[in-house]
Amino acid sequence: MEKEITITQFAGELKKRLEDGKTVDCCKTELLRLADIITDKIGDEKIKVLWQD
Repeated sequence: MEKEITITQFAGELKKRLEDGKTVDCCKTELLRLADIITDKIGDEKIKVLWQD
């Protein structure tokens, strides 16, 4: 079932999954959509990362 939720709701669900030790594999399509939105809306903003290969 596909439904629309806010980015705030989606971010909250992602944070909860990660904090609970779950994977985000279930959200691959949505994460790709989010990446497109981020690129379009706030692509020049900075973020601190701990980069891992």
